[in-house]
Amino acid sequence: METKAFRKILVANRGEIALRVMRSCHAMGIETVAVYSDADADSPHVRFAGEAVLLGPAPAQESYLRIEKIIEAASRTGAEAIHPGYGFLSENAEFAESCVAAGVVFIGPPPTAIRAMGLKSSARRLAAEAGAPVVPGYNGEDQSVKTLRARMIEIGFPVLIKASAGGGGKGMRVVRVRSEVDSAIEGARREAEKAFGDGSLLLEKYVEGARHVEVQIFGDAHGNLVHLFERDCSLQRRHQKVVEESPSPAVNEELRQKMGEAAVAIGRAIGYANAGTVEFILAPSGEFYFIEVNTRLQVEHPVTEMITGLDLVRLQIEIAEGRPLPFSQGDLKAEGHAIEARLYAEDPANDFLPSTGKILDLHLPAIQEGGGVRIDSGIESGMEVGIHYDPMLAKLVARGENRDDAIRKLIYALRQSSIQGLRTNRDFLIRTLYHPDFKRGRAHTGFIAEHLAELIADDDPRLNRDSLVAAALYLQNQWRESKELLDELPPSYRNNPYRDPSIKFQIGGEEIGVSWSQTGPGVYRARVFDSTVTALVLSSAPGVIRIEIDGVQREFRIAEAGDELYVHSSLGARVIKRPSRHPMRHAASEQASANSPMPGKVLKILVETGQKVSAGDPLIILEAMKMEHTMRAALDGVVESILVAAGEVVGPGQLLVQITSA
Repeated sequence: METKAFRKILVANRGEIALRVMRSCHAMGIETVAVYSDADADSPHVRFAGEAVLLGPAPAQESYLRIEKIIEAASRTGAEAIHPGYGFLSENAEFAESCVAAGVVFIGPPPTAIRAMGLKSSARRLAAEAGAPVVPGYNGEDQSVKTLRARMIEIGFPVLIKASAGGGGKGMRVVRVRSEVDSAIEGARREAEKAFGDGSLLLEKYVEGARHVEVQIFGDAHGNLVHLFERDCSLQRRHQKVVEESPSPAVNEELRQKMGEAAVAIGRAIGYANAGTVEFILAPSGEFYFIEVNTRLQVEHPVTEMITGLDLVRLQIEIAEGRPLPFSQGDLKAEGHAIEARLYAEDPANDFLPSTGKILDLHLPAIQEGGGVRIDSGIESGMEVGIHYDPMLAKLVARGENRDDAIRKLIYALRQSSIQGLRTNRDFLIRTLYHPDFKRGRAHTGFIAEHLAELIADDDPRLNRDSLVAAALYLQNQWRESKELLDELPPSYRNNPYRDPSIKFQIGGEEIGVSWSQTGPGVYRARVFDSTVTALVLSSAPGVIRIEIDGVQREFRIAEAGDELYVHSSLGARVIKRPSRHPMRHAASEQASANSPMPGKVLKILVETGQKVSAGDPLIILEAMKMEHTMRAALDGVVESILVAAGEVVGPGQLLVQITSA
């Protein structure tokens, strides 16, 4: 096969993966072209590229999923190849075919491989023919609700519904009882159509307590195919991975060899080329089953890079240029242990609902040469995180000589990270990595659901106390620095000398008062909850205050967004709300109404005016950050009015349905 060195590559994606691909391109001396939507006009990946082309409005269906616009952008800029990243069109055979038809190289497997392996249904058939064990299920062409319902009953509950055309947890549901079947099929199909443009579904027996273990494969156009060992991706919420590691603590050398051979056999069955991932379920019994193939680079590819020393994006590009793999299976060696955590804009304490807003303050740890920590992100201070795209903000990856070493480094990196202005899963990740069962290597795909109460609990009583004291004294100092107070007034002056200054806050809906009195220069006795602490303000400036509380100094980074304060310290992160001085009165019917817990788009209204509802009944389906969320009635009542329409974009706290209590 003739080789052709690329001069310019268009990256058909956004955010951290677009930047990741561009960095490898630039290191190879290849120019890059970015594409972007209206919402991403000033994003880092747009500025990082040599050229950038606008695709259209913010919704992905009108921008990043528009094949003809991306092909046109490549033509206008003279890009010889397109790298799709992951998500969006990365596993779309039509897109790969359009690239070929336009004379542009698609950096990925050939369209035939995408069709055969990208569709989970045909991938199951090929895997079985290649001799790989396959999870019992249904992958037929008859996609009627009647047939899917019958097959689910035949397979036996619990059953896993999956989108045939893509991954990332989109279009995925676990169905445990017959009464949930129809709504689960409808929701999964709708979500799959929006994410991948294909609503085809497949069914699999859901294996309880299983681990999710995948094998990275690489092939070239010269007949060479190898695997780059396994990754364990068992820690998941909403069927999306949050922590990945390599090697898997549950895989020994014998099992590693068997899974690697099975993955390569599946790849050889269709002459696979470029990067792909063969995914397996590892049952508690030690048996493993094929579940799907992702015909693209994975989000978690950095852990493989960290243990092999390879640049997988560079390998993808070289294979697309027609070059052979520079190694054989026997040349490959994994050294050490690597682990990755995905930092999401979401609220774990509120069912992992997505969080949107402006990043008011961003502090990620400095990367030390040879320190074994890597950060992939596409965010910056001042950026708006909206409802249109996946909520992942960054990936933090750590490598150590062993698993304990890697986990310790990753926890440290997370503790040093601060993203203020929206809720994140940072503290949740830290508690997960600290959990004794995880540290013993006992995680499985249901681990987060099983231990959720522990993972979202406040495990340090000082976190709330010290964060509240810091917020109160920070606000006082900011007021003193403003022009709102007369210079001649002493600090904390009150016209009632018998009361200490105080302020009321809310954390998680609980109202908490903080009061303080000054006992010396910068020294305060602060009262919060049932405790009194001595606080010495060492320094205070916009966005940061350093305080010694009961003899321990800490820096608190504080960002204000409306009536919320985002407070971060070495103890953890807290969102503290300042309640209104004049709260609005609500009628009894409003108290029973449904409000949006997040910004989102109304997909479907499930009730009508005058309809009787019971607590827990579904009212409205919202879409935010590529996932669906069902709003439910809080108590029994009658729908008095519906205040939104399908397709409407709503804000957090907005009244959706008004219910009169029964």
